[in-house]
Amino acid sequence: MSIGIEGALVALDDAYGAASLRTWMEQHRDELLAHLDGRRINWRALCEWFVSAGLTNAKGEAPTIRCAQLTWLRVGKWMERRKAKAAERDAEALRLEAERESERASRDAEIRQKQEAEANESAKLRDKMACAERAAEWQRDNKARIEEHKRHVAQNRAAETAVPLEIKSDVALTEAQPDGSHMVYLDLPKVDKVSAKAYLPHDPSLPPVQEGELEQIRLLPFQFSDLPGYPSHRNYDYEFEWLRDVGHLLWARHGVTETMTFEESEVFRAARNHVPGFWREISPRQHT
Repeated sequence: MSIGIEGALVALDDAYGAASLRTWMEQHRDELLAHLDGRRINWRALCEWFVSAGLTNAKGEAPTIRCAQLTWLRVGKWMERRKAKAAERDAEALRLEAERESERASRDAEIRQKQEAEANESAKLRDKMACAERAAEWQRDNKARIEEHKRHVAQNRAAETAVPLEIKSDVALTEAQPDGSHMVYLDLPKVDKVSAKAYLPHDPSLPPVQEGELEQIRLLPFQFSDLPGYPSHRNYDYEFEWLRDVGHLLWARHGVTETMTFEESEVFRAARNHVPGFWREISPRQHT
C-alpha cells in the first residue's frame, strides 16, 4: 500500500467514480434543470432510478430521498462557487489583458512621439543645411562680383572725394549679367568709413533679407532686416559689417536721429552700441 499522493488520488477517484451519486449530479445538474424548465423534481421517481442504475452515496449505500436532496443542494452550492471563481479568474484575466493592452498603447504612443520628434529634428536640420547651402551659393556667386568691384574701386579711388555720387538714370544704374539678370547700383553718398561692399550692385529680383535669416559664414540669425535704399545684408559676411556701413550712411544722410525712421534709428543705435570703434569714427562735430 502506497502512502504517497497516488494512493490518495486513487481513493478519491473510487469514492467519486462512475457509481457516485454526487459525481452524476455534478455532471448532469445543468441538463436536468434545463429539461425540467422550472418544474419541481420528483425525487421519489429519481431515487428509484438511482437504485436501478447502481448509484450510491458517499457510504456506498442506495440513496434515500433526503440524502439525494441534500446532495443536490451541496452540489448546487459547490457549482455556484466554482462558477463564481471561474468568473473572477476570467475578470482578472480580462483586467490583466486590459492593463497589458494599455501599456502596449502607451509604449506605442511614446515610440510615435519619439519618431515624430526625430522627424521634426531631421526636417529642421535639412532646412538649416539647405539655408546654409543657399548662403554658400550666394557667397560663391557674389565673390567674383566683389573682386571685380574692388579692382574698379582701386582704379578710381584717387579721384574719389567726399562728394555724394552723381545721381544717374535707371539705365545707367543697371548692369546686365551673363545670365540675363540686371544688377542695380544704389544712389549712395561716398563716405570715407564706408567699405566698398556698400557700393556693390544688387539683384532687385531677390527679396530683401529679413530678420531671422542666417549670416553667410557663421550661420547666425540677422537681428535686423534690410533697410530700403541702403546696402543689403547679402553683400556682407557678418552683420556687424553691415551695421557699420549702414550706420555711417544713416549719419551722413540725417546727422541726427530725430529725422530717422524707427527702423533706421534702431539700426543706428545698434551700430553705435555694438560695433567696435563706430562712435569714434564719427567726427566730434557730428557727435553734437
